[in-house]
Amino acid sequence: MTLRARITVMFVATTLGAGLLLIGLVYAYLRFTPVPFQAEFAGEGAVIDAAIPITNEILRTVLTISLVVLALMTAAAGAVGWFLAGLVIRPLRDIAATAQQITAGDTSVRITPPSANDEIAEVAGALNTMLDSLAAALAAQKRFASNASHELKTPIATIQTIADVALSNPAGATEALTRIREVNARNLRTVEGLLLLANAHSGHPLNPQPVDLSKLCKAIAAERGVRAEITEGVVVDGDPELLRQAVDNLVRNAVTHGAPNTATLALSHPATVSVTNADGDARSTTGHGLGLALVQAIADAHRATFTITQHDDGSVVATLDF
Repeated sequence: MTLRARITVMFVATTLGAGLLLIGLVYAYLRFTPVPFQAEFAGEGAVIDAAIPITNEILRTVLTISLVVLALMTAAAGAVGWFLAGLVIRPLRDIAATAQQITAGDTSVRITPPSANDEIAEVAGALNTMLDSLAAALAAQKRFASNASHELKTPIATIQTIADVALSNPAGATEALTRIREVNARNLRTVEGLLLLANAHSGHPLNPQPVDLSKLCKAIAAERGVRAEITEGVVVDGDPELLRQAVDNLVRNAVTHGAPNTATLALSHPATVSVTNADGDARSTTGHGLGLALVQAIADAHRATFTITQHDDGSVVATLDF
């Protein structure tokens, strides 16, 4: 039985039950309560007060008429209940139709909440929120697959080439194995970055704790050999490993794509990390660059702002603002 039919049956049953109860009470009252009667005899000054019971014929007539009226009311209640139930479940039909569109592949469709601020509107809002999360997860999976295929394609091809050279020249096998080991080490770092990116995009729970950005930036600047302008005492709440990965990727991107010895890592209050390099290449975070895509994902996970600005003089500034 459909929901509309169940609502209609409940409406009809309520009307029928209330009608039968009312008829029963009226019938019992008429059956057991005599009708008061008063008679006065003219000329004699006599008045007679009495109570006369209602006859069975009258009771049967009243009962018959009452049941006929109840039957008509029940039929009317069924029609009205069916109509009202249709109005109630119409938003649910709209939700079902939208769900079928989404199932067919159109993930951009959203449920239009009813104008009334009721429970169905709350359900529609909750479903829209869930659909937004699912769409974000699907987009993250697509980005992950794209980044993975792009980042791993070149090193895998490199390993294949080195192996072919080693097979054609056994004397150089040791050198080939050394190069393969180096390429595999880079592959491992790439896979770790991809996993971090997948976790960040999927809303993986962070492990927030106080992180001294001043110490972190100093260590990365020393490791990468870039100029540092660090303000002391800058602390933020976040995941230490993810924050280190984000800052390191910014510096590595500046060193790789900027002019030699021009990268500068700066940290200022309240908590702004910026990496500047002269004559750089402002790569888009939406492309195949895993490093900057990872920075964007980590920034989103920490509710930070990540921007890249290219100035007229050719310098590029990448900024993380916590």
